[in-house]
Amino acid sequence: MLVQDGTPALGAAFAGFRARAVVICFIIAMVDGYDTLMMSFIAPVLVRDWGLSPVEMGQIFGIGYAGAVVGSFLMGPAADRFGRRLVLVAALALAAAGTLLCSVADTPAELMLFRFVAAIGLGGAMPAIVVLTAEHTAPERRSGMVTLMFVGFPLGAVLGGAITAALLHLGWRAIFVGGGVAALLVLPLALLIPETLSRHDEAHRPQGGIAASLSGQFGEGRLPAVLAIWAGVFSILLLSYFLISWTPTVLVQAGLSPQRAAIGGVLLNAGGIVGAIGLSFLINRFGPFRPVAALVAAGAVLVVLMGQNVGASVAMVAVVVATGACIIGGQLNIPAMAVRLFPQAVRGAGVAWAMGIGRVGSIIGPMLGGILLAADLGWPTLFLIAAAPALVAALAFLVADRVRPRSGS
Repeated sequence: MLVQDGTPALGAAFAGFRARAVVICFIIAMVDGYDTLMMSFIAPVLVRDWGLSPVEMGQIFGIGYAGAVVGSFLMGPAADRFGRRLVLVAALALAAAGTLLCSVADTPAELMLFRFVAAIGLGGAMPAIVVLTAEHTAPERRSGMVTLMFVGFPLGAVLGGAITAALLHLGWRAIFVGGGVAALLVLPLALLIPETLSRHDEAHRPQGGIAASLSGQFGEGRLPAVLAIWAGVFSILLLSYFLISWTPTVLVQAGLSPQRAAIGGVLLNAGGIVGAIGLSFLINRFGPFRPVAALVAAGAVLVVLMGQNVGASVAMVAVVVATGACIIGGQLNIPAMAVRLFPQAVRGAGVAWAMGIGRVGSIIGPMLGGILLAADLGWPTLFLIAAAPALVAALAFLVADRVRPRSGS
């Protein structure tokens, strides 16, 4: 029943508005996930049309990941200083413009330049929506809601991959146009998200450059926990992108046809979605650190099992899905850990730098995988080595939980 001044009605309306803000962030995450992994879907057509070598195609992949790192490192601190929504709108506009320009590239060099521009925007958009989701959610549900929102990233990649497969007969340029238009379509939605930094926060916003941003992240006793999270994020992203890049090759060795093996990345991401959703209920109760550490440690065991099951196709597929649930599912909870650690004044930079450090690992992982494959170590040995980053990540997340300041957690 309403009280005389209508306060409950206003409260319900505000809660509904905040929920819509989280839904908008989820939709933007889907577009970001699709645009980020778009090159993976159209690479075979680019190689065919332009006669690219694996090295040249690898450079195009790498420039995208590098642009995302730059976007995370630059736009995260900017969000703390100028506002989350403003930076998100700018990031989406940059991503849309760069992606549309990719559709008219005439040379690999032009494509790399435009892809780098687009990736800066993509790298800057994700930390912004993570922070906006966190700050539009009640503290007791914040970590779990951030994880559920972040599930939009791999979901967008999965759905985008299916759409691309259906439309690839139109050519790779049309796929870039579609990605750019998708980014433009969600841009007005970003304008509907209320800003979470008010004028009252002005005195607490970092006013310097990168050094001031880092100082703010490390302040109030957070330095050991921040370094531990960075080590964990780097390790888990290194392993995740190793698996995403090389699992199809392993599945072929397990006896699957190349066509069926190509779904290896989809299986990993699908398992990751299931794992992240399941874990989101636990982290609302126990926090993100210990549950993620346990899941990633279990993933290390499963990575070892992958090496033991090469040649047993049915068992291999089951292990791939379970590995995705643990490794990719754990990775999807990284923003929840960063949100839990950092206060509002430096939350944008904290989330962005953690994700940027992780993206460095995503660049190294596939390259390291190629080196290990070229060394012809044998599958059991190769995957035993690959499991090591998961153990490092699990230990790092436990250390971060132990040494982090408890105030405001």
